[in-house]
Amino acid sequence: MKNRKLIILLVLAVILLGAAVLRLYNLEEESLWLDECFTLDYSSKPIPSLIETLKKDVHPIGYYLPQHLLLDYFGSSEISLRILSVFFGVLSVYLTYLLGKKFFSWKEGLLAAFFMAMSYTAILYSQDAKMYSMFGAFFLLSLLAFIRFLEKPSWLNTVFFSLSSALLLYTHIIGLVIFGGYFCFYVTGYLLKHNAGIGSSFSYKTLFSSKIFLVLLIVFLWYWPWFTMLVLYQLPRLYISLGEKFIEKTGLNLLPVVVASMIFLVLLYVIILYLMVKGKINVDNIQKRFGSSTFLANEKALFLLLLLFLAFDLLVSRYLFSSVPIVRFVFFLLPMGQILLSRILLRMKSTHFATILFVLFMISASFELYKYYQVDSKEQFREAAKYVENHASAADILFLHRATIAKLCFDYYYSGNVEEIRLITSGEDDYLLMERAAGKRDAYLVLTHNYHTKDYFKRKMDALYELVEEKKFIGITIYKYRISDAYSRTSES
Repeated sequence: MKNRKLIILLVLAVILLGAAVLRLYNLEEESLWLDECFTLDYSSKPIPSLIETLKKDVHPIGYYLPQHLLLDYFGSSEISLRILSVFFGVLSVYLTYLLGKKFFSWKEGLLAAFFMAMSYTAILYSQDAKMYSMFGAFFLLSLLAFIRFLEKPSWLNTVFFSLSSALLLYTHIIGLVIFGGYFCFYVTGYLLKHNAGIGSSFSYKTLFSSKIFLVLLIVFLWYWPWFTMLVLYQLPRLYISLGEKFIEKTGLNLLPVVVASMIFLVLLYVIILYLMVKGKINVDNIQKRFGSSTFLANEKALFLLLLLFLAFDLLVSRYLFSSVPIVRFVFFLLPMGQILLSRILLRMKSTHFATILFVLFMISASFELYKYYQVDSKEQFREAAKYVENHASAADILFLHRATIAKLCFDYYYSGNVEEIRLITSGEDDYLLMERAAGKRDAYLVLTHNYHTKDYFKRKMDALYELVEEKKFIGITIYKYRISDAYSRTSES
């Protein structure tokens, strides 16, 4: 037994070491991209200014505060910005092991941790200066705490679950969805456990005196400072933003209908629970499928949790963050998928077939990792800045689009002496293209994230000046225009 524990610890240590190496490798190879520059901008502010800024932002302070402390002590290098994500990425591998062991056994835990360590997606977010790696780790921590709470709602487990839930809520707004999922899962499981649809063992008194409501109170008290900001500053902005995105996607102003539908779904859930309590819904079959003792001891429960979080998460992120790649909002579910995969492989009757699937996974994972380390995927602000720095002179001018953060990313790497002009909107900034370019030799137009203006500034520059060079980088395009010839032609005419 002691030898087996030692072997497990050694294997786990090797997996964690490998996970750390894979996440530290080429950590500063790629440029900071736009969202990472948001992190740099926010985290560099004094804490009072940071709080004021986040009042207007959907993200809580839980990620930016430790990032602020790291930048204060270690500077604003790519490594300083990304090392926090590396730490939580490795921690997630360890927590995946614990979760797999909790649901099934150490075998599933180790295999799932190995899959997590090798996962291209997990490594990607572990090398990204955003809160998703931290959020994933806090989700796993809160889920482990939730399971312990279900098994034994002691005071220690109550505090542990409350604290981990608070950390989750302070890291990302999707934490509200997950915590709501915990509550729904608990109440439904409680009703099944107490034979709510059959008879007399249920009472409202026992339900409302259960520690889940104490958890709600503790979490609410811890979350209260940010909750006030959420209600006062962010909900009105989110409502307007939600309406704009909904109209953009559908062409219809049906936002009140969408909000009413969400409220209806909540009320429907409450009504279903009420009918279960009154015995109007027969839960015999549900109890037989899931069991009424723990409601958590098998893959059915894990799969149910996975679907519950996925459904809630997709519903919220689809409407609140419709322009953002959905993968970042479901990334935290990856460890649960890895655990289920491990369970399936280890329970296969054919070891040969399981071995073949494992080898195929290794080949696929190795290929994805090789591709990830060899091919840049983030916006190449470093390369774009160095190009301008090496080709432009003080006699030129630089037009940079779009907005403040793009300029921050560019200036993070740029050390040249060319005059910079920031373009924001089409039409209003047209005069800059002529007045500020007067007397210059060449103009460099740097376009990135130009979703709203599209190619407007490019067409205006094409009409005014001669395009002499075009250089493309990932997410960025630089156009070089000859200004002096244009003014020579004007004077001659």
